[in-house]
Amino acid sequence: MPHPQILAQHVGRDHQTEHQNHGPYLLRVIWPLAALSTLFLGLRLYCKLSRRHRLFWDDYFLLASWIAVVYSIALQTVAVHYGLGMPYEDISDENISMLGMYSMAAGFGTILATCWSKTSFAITLLRISEGGMRHFIWSIIISVNVVLASNGVIHWVQCWPVEKTWHYYMPGSCFPADVVRYYNTAVAVFSGVMDIVLALLPWKIIWTISINKRERLGALVAMSAGVITGVMAFLKIRTMYVIGNANATTVDLQIFGTAEPATAIMAASIPMLRVLIQRDSGSRPTRFIELRAGEERGNTIRAGSKRTVEESWTEHPEPLQERAVSPRAV
Repeated sequence: MPHPQILAQHVGRDHQTEHQNHGPYLLRVIWPLAALSTLFLGLRLYCKLSRRHRLFWDDYFLLASWIAVVYSIALQTVAVHYGLGMPYEDISDENISMLGMYSMAAGFGTILATCWSKTSFAITLLRISEGGMRHFIWSIIISVNVVLASNGVIHWVQCWPVEKTWHYYMPGSCFPADVVRYYNTAVAVFSGVMDIVLALLPWKIIWTISINKRERLGALVAMSAGVITGVMAFLKIRTMYVIGNANATTVDLQIFGTAEPATAIMAASIPMLRVLIQRDSGSRPTRFIELRAGEERGNTIRAGSKRTVEESWTEHPEPLQERAVSPRAV
């Protein structure tokens, strides 16, 4: 019987009630996620580069997140070749070891993608916020990176030596399955909460801006799409019941673990895509947020700037407090 820590990476379907190969089903879900995230990110980059606006740190973090997602999906595909999705009693010991190794590497990719996608959107929010809100967003960035970095470390050292995670017959020791389950559940809860918080912060930032209701509603809907990412994180929690359960495949957590960063990439790209629906393709993007920084340190948010945030961010990446800007869908 495979070591419980191999099963701890991802969770799936109980084979006490069904005996079939769910590998093809996994591939039918994760590759469309890869395609959609590629499409949305590609359009985001097109919208910026076609208007000769240089990329900023949030773009680079989102691009790194996409690379990690594709890396993870590619490794999951290889793992399917070795039996991922099949009942464990139908997989040879050698293939179980290979399956465990590729699943470990794929799981690490989703951790990186999740961390970087949240960091990217938080950086975007930094660029349209000021004062105490900036401090709060910085605390989110730091906490997300600390928690998910520790998750990535524990992902690899839950067994010692590390190879014991997939070569389950090796001498060594592993964390109890319950510890792994509770820890990963706590991280998933934290991740989902951070997604919801980041999705709701634009309401705080945008709601007080003096703009028409249509523009405000469009901005809020575009920038709050991250709620879907939080839903994926919470759905992932429901699949953790089987950690340490040798009667399960590793499909469902693979799916939700991949869906979380993939939907985050799509959600973070949506605000930038508003420029595609301009009536005049040669015009500047429609302005939907106006901020003006005060001359003193205790500046306030108010309408008034004639510049778009896209122009301001690409030309002057320093904090908004130091200049007058007009943030909008860039």
